[in-house]
Amino acid sequence: MGLLKAKYNWELKVPGIIPDKKIFEHILKNRDIDDADHFFNMGKEMLADPFLFIDMHKAVNRIHKAISACEKIMIFGDYDCDGISAIAVLYRALKKAGATVEYSLPDRFNDGYGLSLRAVDDIINQRVKLLITVDNGITSNEEVAKLNAAGIDTIITDHHETIGDPPPALAILHTKFSPNYPFKELAGVGISYKLATAVLEDDLDELLDLVMIGTVADLVLLQDENQALVNLGLAQLKKTTNLGLKKLLLYSHLDQINVTAIAFKIAPKINSSGRLGKAKDAVDLLISESDEEVNRLILDIEANHVIRKELTDEAYRECEKMVDIDNNVLVLSSPTLHEGVIGICAQKIAEKYQKSTCVIYIGDDQIGKGSMRSFASEDILSLLNQSSDLLIRYGGHSQACGLAIATSNIPALQKRFNALSAVKKQPLLKVDMQVFAKDISIATIKQLEKFSFFTARFLFSEMVIIKKMIMTDKHTKLILADGELTMEAIAFNNCEYYYRLEEGDTINIVGGISLNTWRNSETMQIMIEDLACDHFQVLDLRNQDRYLQAQPCLKRMENAIIIDDDLIDAGFDVSPILKHKQPSTIVLGYSAKAQIINQFFNKEVIGSIYRQIEKRSRVSIAELELVTRLPLLVIEPIINIFIELKLINLIDGIIEAILPVSKQNLADSITYNRMMEARRLVDFITNESLPTLKQYFSNIREA
Repeated sequence: MGLLKAKYNWELKVPGIIPDKKIFEHILKNRDIDDADHFFNMGKEMLADPFLFIDMHKAVNRIHKAISACEKIMIFGDYDCDGISAIAVLYRALKKAGATVEYSLPDRFNDGYGLSLRAVDDIINQRVKLLITVDNGITSNEEVAKLNAAGIDTIITDHHETIGDPPPALAILHTKFSPNYPFKELAGVGISYKLATAVLEDDLDELLDLVMIGTVADLVLLQDENQALVNLGLAQLKKTTNLGLKKLLLYSHLDQINVTAIAFKIAPKINSSGRLGKAKDAVDLLISESDEEVNRLILDIEANHVIRKELTDEAYRECEKMVDIDNNVLVLSSPTLHEGVIGICAQKIAEKYQKSTCVIYIGDDQIGKGSMRSFASEDILSLLNQSSDLLIRYGGHSQACGLAIATSNIPALQKRFNALSAVKKQPLLKVDMQVFAKDISIATIKQLEKFSFFTARFLFSEMVIIKKMIMTDKHTKLILADGELTMEAIAFNNCEYYYRLEEGDTINIVGGISLNTWRNSETMQIMIEDLACDHFQVLDLRNQDRYLQAQPCLKRMENAIIIDDDLIDAGFDVSPILKHKQPSTIVLGYSAKAQIINQFFNKEVIGSIYRQIEKRSRVSIAELELVTRLPLLVIEPIINIFIELKLINLIDGIIEAILPVSKQNLADSITYNRMMEARRLVDFITNESLPTLKQYFSNIREA
């Protein structure tokens, strides 16, 4: 097995190698889709009656009462895309119903997620009579009790996990509390939409585009009612009357409107404003009826997105410096992180280092606000439940959580997680099927893209690397050959593959496929999710800059020999090490000492040093360094040569010249012969071509 092992244990859902004409058929089967036409055309017939929610009648009656009495209604949402779209849906619906309605969101940096006591005080001061939460509230027991005491009724719409007893709200719309509601996986915006349709007794087709965006963004299960909402929403988005969405589409330059475009182009822009504490920009964009306002807001949204990406890159680099791979769970904390991007960083670090990760921003008040992401289906909510004594508050679900913690408790949290974490074995990665890259047609790729099967994973075996490069300092791009066909493969946010693979290596890849269009030419592109190199490797990092940049990767290597200054100190004889250790990888590193050996290990330098000794009769090693201006690395072995040839005595660091009885031959010195062999090896390893060196090391291993 080669050094570059797969991060995951690959499990193929379909045996054998699948031909091009069967790929789409197997993708459907793997997702339990019997009839593609039906699945992607499910519509209103799949939408359940909103009054199947156990408290829907209570909620609708209270809203109608508020509208009739001109009472102020406050919608309180979340700052992610699901929450923002949920606010927009309900706000637009209640406005249409004639309600006096405003909305509010938590201050991400001062309040954190959900309804807080500070927010409750603001709501009370604004003379609100009815509060409706969207995409939050199910754990806000104390806050709802305080609202009740102030005479404010609360309707909770939420889909998050519950902790303990539900809040004492007037009505709770949550699928888990409604046994008669048939589909349990609605996003927050889906429940907000259900309430809106019940209030107006209308399907509200014009809001389905917003419902679709929030549903896709929240990564809920796309089946049954969710898939129907997505189908309906995509159709509505293509003819949207929402001014803000029109601008988002215009500025996103989409090739086509599908789930992939929403997930990777539209939703991230809405999320970016929330991550910067500017979620109000996104809400206002989605509810505005003013062309002038929308034109101003879209520029703010675009600027927020650019800033968010820059902050994410900066925070991710800082997080990487804090990683200690000996921990079972990674807990990374710093006061210089940007709180708005810690969730993205936690996800990226978890994926790269294959460990559940918690990234914590430390505020001036010495309270840490953390975002945690799971790796390999580890239940991180369970970890937090068992660590609740160390936390101020926490919440979320098994794969993603948020928390607050006193800074002084962070080391104890790391220790607790290490003791509790159960993820020890290699995690599983389910792969749709194995295919020959050269056989996949452009028509098949377009078919997969049309139906947004961007989660499809394929195994490509025996791909040969033709060329490698780094894109924008953070992505690895490989040019691969499968027989006569060449194609690109990209590993996003991963430079490690650049340093751990060489041209000529044969690799196996698991990843998705997409269409790359360049100058009217359409080619397949592989999006790398995992890969393995199962043969002996020789990596060329002899360039000093490349060697330094690769240091984080080298630290994680197992069963490797790195040829650098340390090996030179050990005599630079790699043969016995190779034969004994049988490494899977040789790393040709940069060696400053190798440059010195090449330059100074010769007869001329040896003669010049001896002449300096003869000239002075007695000289210290330190003085010899000074007058010759040669490093100790050169002087020490040469002194050993002189001792072996009985040309000098060395006593307590003082060198004394001895008049030789006869002419001495350097070849009679063991040290000289070793020096010359070392120089020959250094010259060979530092200057020879990579293919030649690979064959050389392979021969030694096989011998």
